[in-house]
Amino acid sequence: MKDITKTTELHAVNPKSFVDSHCKPDAAVFLGVGSAASAATLGCSACVLTHKGLPWLLIDCGFDTVSRYKKHFSSLPDAVFITHLHYDHVGGLEQLYFQAALSQHQITLYAPAELIVGLCNMLAYTGLSEGTCGVWQVFRLFPISESFLHRGQRIHSYAVRHHEPNSAFSLHLPGSLFYSGDTKAIPELLHHRVSNGEVIFHDCGLANNPSHCSLNELLMSYREDIIKNIWIYHYQHQEDVVKFERAGLKAAIAEQPIAL
Repeated sequence: MKDITKTTELHAVNPKSFVDSHCKPDAAVFLGVGSAASAATLGCSACVLTHKGLPWLLIDCGFDTVSRYKKHFSSLPDAVFITHLHYDHVGGLEQLYFQAALSQHQITLYAPAELIVGLCNMLAYTGLSEGTCGVWQVFRLFPISESFLHRGQRIHSYAVRHHEPNSAFSLHLPGSLFYSGDTKAIPELLHHRVSNGEVIFHDCGLANNPSHCSLNELLMSYREDIIKNIWIYHYQHQEDVVKFERAGLKAAIAEQPIAL
């Protein structure tokens, strides 16, 4: 293994710099679109917002996310937003830490404040035997209350409906996109906060579920103008895509860019 005992400087990962650091994403690329039960075939649900083909922000980091990210972008991410602490969404953070530490890269990690204690506990025993490069030297942790700035853009985050209250969070860049994270239907957010034609990425499966939105629930909960902007992800089977399309919905497919 590479000896990093004398290394004190960490730097950003992406091999190409943005011409304008104050820029909005213009597309989204899902690395995986599956639920926890289907991650082995459809990949853990994780999405990369991009600008002119360059990675802008990674949303979530499941078990296979790091390898899929490197295959698609030939680099490691330089910024990650965490929606919640289920392992199909954060199980790749330890691997991301190891690869970043050994290649001397620092990664910005955005996490809602309510998740910080749990996140710290999950990574408490993560570390390298060489040197003193700990987790929070590699991960530059930014706790989020209501919003945060990334590449000059103000991004909002709201609690959604998933398991316990305040255990999962969405991401909203007004005028560009809304990303639900794992959730039941949230008309109180989409009908009142998302009003500028944003592309909406929404958790949805075919069957009823106490912690995830079902197809019937989604169709019954939202106005038509909201539904037409929705892209489905976090589903169970590839064949489900046909049923979503028959219902007038679009389904995200891994590796296929979606324009914002």
